[in-house]
Amino acid sequence: MAETDVTLEPMYRTVTTLGDFGPWISRLVLELPDEIGVNDVTTATFNVFCTRRERTGAVLMRKERGADHAAPSTGYVPVLAAYPATPEGKRAEHGSHVALELPEVRLTKRVEGGVMGSRKIDNCFRITQTTAIPTAADPLVGLVYDACAGDICPALDRWHEAEMTEAVDGIKMEYGYFEPDFEPAAPAISGHFTSTKPKPEKAALIVYLHGAGEGKGESEDGGIPGGPLVPEGPARAYTGNRVTALSQSKIQDYFDGAAWVLVPQCPTFWMDNGVEQLGHSNQSIYARALKALIDEFIAAHADRIDTSRIVVGGLSNGGFMTLRMCLDYPGFFAAGLPCCAPWFNATAEDVAGLAQTPLWFTHSKGDELVDPKETVLPLRRALAAAGATVHCTYFDHVEDLTGVYREADGSPKKTFNHGVWIHVFNDFCRTDIDGTNVMIDGEPVGMWEWAARQRA
Repeated sequence: MAETDVTLEPMYRTVTTLGDFGPWISRLVLELPDEIGVNDVTTATFNVFCTRRERTGAVLMRKERGADHAAPSTGYVPVLAAYPATPEGKRAEHGSHVALELPEVRLTKRVEGGVMGSRKIDNCFRITQTTAIPTAADPLVGLVYDACAGDICPALDRWHEAEMTEAVDGIKMEYGYFEPDFEPAAPAISGHFTSTKPKPEKAALIVYLHGAGEGKGESEDGGIPGGPLVPEGPARAYTGNRVTALSQSKIQDYFDGAAWVLVPQCPTFWMDNGVEQLGHSNQSIYARALKALIDEFIAAHADRIDTSRIVVGGLSNGGFMTLRMCLDYPGFFAAGLPCCAPWFNATAEDVAGLAQTPLWFTHSKGDELVDPKETVLPLRRALAAAGATVHCTYFDHVEDLTGVYREADGSPKKTFNHGVWIHVFNDFCRTDIDGTNVMIDGEPVGMWEWAARQRA
């Protein structure tokens, strides 16, 4: 049997996973000129080389931990598994596509930067066939892929983007939003019983406010002073950190299987008071515009949003803005969920206003950027003394609690302690400041279930 040397330009697609440490490419899906079976490809069939590029096309130069100089972000990526797949990358017994599973490593990361600013990176792959692939006709040889046909991201199903229709105070914000599925859930069969969980006619709305690193503010591409300014779109606000966890079944189920998620994108920083972009005045130039955006969104979906169940939350810069909105609009939100929130020197007026909205804080004892002794701890004590409904999950430090991420010695991966939102999106906030369970009707509840049960 003669080998077939493939000369056409084959295409690949990337599959993006939105993880605790940012978005990364977890699979490559390659088109094949013929159908293959489950035993026809192995992890040795292809090798994968990745070049990470700035949007200017320049190769990303990165200084890795422990290195004394920056180096090109390029290299080979190991293949963890290979199998026939559907065009969407799902495993199949046979098919005209092959999926290559990749590890979560630096070369597969789609975002570069830090807590104060991040930017999208283009992961450019060259996939080269190294062993022949048997087919019903001639074996396939010579396949080389360096043209991407697009990306698949299952976590973004039912997510959309839009912009305010009219500016307020000269401010017009873009936003991402998740539209829940109001169709009845498929029957769940257990033993002899079949049950369905009805969806609400009107669903709760979760407004989630991003941190300092996910705003729209134009960034210098490549991090090079004087480089081209590139605006970051609203997708960064809900994919830079795993806000999309709010649209997944675990948290949606607390809200009766359907909750809207609205993620506005700030043009600069939520803490921008018009004088300092990261001021400690507890003021924001964006409060009125943000409220107008929320009102406009509710009006556009009035027949499907339960206005007694509007929950606002946010991380870091967005945690501050969560408190600002609860203070400025008492009684509007059913609950506020500020995470590592920088609210300084709370006044008696602040406490009286914030006490009108049930609050659940999340913070870490070792927070490097927002000292809890100056922010959450005195504010929580004052709210409790005022008789407010207030809870606070207080972690000693931040380390992986999922069992997925490990240090070299096998211990749970540790990250910077400001990043406590990782526990928020994994629904690990389940205790109060004293370590006891938060209870509703005699049952312990976590933060998201608690928020779903609140009503304005």
